[in-house]
Amino acid sequence: MLSVTGNYQSLGLSTLQNTALSTRLERLSSGLRVNSAADDSAGLQISNRLASEKRAYTQLNRNLNDGISYAQIAEGGLQESAAILQRMRQLAIQSQNGINNVNDRAALGKEYQQLKNTLNGIAYNTEAFNCLPLVDDSDLLSANVPSISDTFTNGVNQSMTSGLRSIAYIPAGSTNIQINLNDNGANDDIQVFTVDGKHLAGTPLSAGTWNSNGISNSTSIESTFFLPTNGYEPTASYDDSNLLTIGSATIDGNSISFTGDQNASGNFNETLTIASNAQPLIISVIGSGAFNVTASWTSLGNEGGPTFTLGPVDITATNQLGVGTDFIKLTKTPATLTDLGLDGTSVQNESDAESALERIDSALQSVSESRAFYGAKINQMASAIRNNAIGFENISRAHSQITDADFASETALLTQAQIVEQASIFVRAQAKSSDEKVLGLLNDTVNQSA
Repeated sequence: MLSVTGNYQSLGLSTLQNTALSTRLERLSSGLRVNSAADDSAGLQISNRLASEKRAYTQLNRNLNDGISYAQIAEGGLQESAAILQRMRQLAIQSQNGINNVNDRAALGKEYQQLKNTLNGIAYNTEAFNCLPLVDDSDLLSANVPSISDTFTNGVNQSMTSGLRSIAYIPAGSTNIQINLNDNGANDDIQVFTVDGKHLAGTPLSAGTWNSNGISNSTSIESTFFLPTNGYEPTASYDDSNLLTIGSATIDGNSISFTGDQNASGNFNETLTIASNAQPLIISVIGSGAFNVTASWTSLGNEGGPTFTLGPVDITATNQLGVGTDFIKLTKTPATLTDLGLDGTSVQNESDAESALERIDSALQSVSESRAFYGAKINQMASAIRNNAIGFENISRAHSQITDADFASETALLTQAQIVEQASIFVRAQAKSSDEKVLGLLNDTVNQSA
């Protein structure tokens, strides 16, 4: 039997045509003209750079919105402070009135002092992103916790009550500090901390001493006890990895000896000795009773507390490829009693009220200026967001022009490629059919001849 072998490869799609068809399908499915370096190596490089700038604009806007939130929180705290100052001013004016007697002014004085405490509380409790925008960076520790020399008289025994508070701090550079405690059976225990939350000496959090004050783990001590009002940094986190429960040790440059919690043996005495300390240490007596204590020392270091670097806050405003970084600076705006000059003021008599009134007016001016500062910064950051939006739009347009596929063009080219493919298949089918007919005639002729 005769057979005919035909070469139909030339009638099919070429490799180039197959690649073109695949490219059109990929572009239409992804929506991108440049899907790999082979599509457009230069265009890919440019598009990557533009994509990086787009991400930068997106993050810049997030940074600026965080900055606006920070400023709004600070301004909100100052707004409350201003309202309290207005009430304090009203009380001072009322106290100046000669019709008030001693009892009247005493009642006014109680409210005035409560307002002062509230004013301080606003400053220390207005927190934004783990920062205290209304508290001066200079000395959070000594502003809230007395030095050991202010709490105790060297070598003199005295009676105190325990609880959940810092009773004193030991300045860095002190020598031969010794604290002897007799808890009278109430199980009040000495505790030693650093300002960033390291527990150097004392009893573990699992002890009843802590549990009686509602603390059982690191989360509860950080939220309840590690507060600026107790001398701790706002970012303080609990760390008991080097906790000394009894014995002697040198921890982070602090040479400490501790007799431990002696209640288990019926001995109510505890002795803490700090030969030297390289950093400020916070002393607390945690419990729920009263105790007798004697503190002594050879020398004390600088009684200024540590300087915390919590501000100013720099908000990233511009930072693009090939462009330097610009910042919007949010400086600290301290609003504590000390910062506002209201420490020691009262309205107990006409003279005190007059003096307080002058200081309150000055404090109101300071608070108003601070509020105006934050308002201006909020507007500045909002303007930066709008400018970034324009830049983002321009970058996005340029990026789209390079990378995005032209759907109309790609659809037309895909249709063209598909028509070529279909025509090729049809021609191949026709050619094959003709060959088979010719072969059939030849086979019939051969058979008849035979």
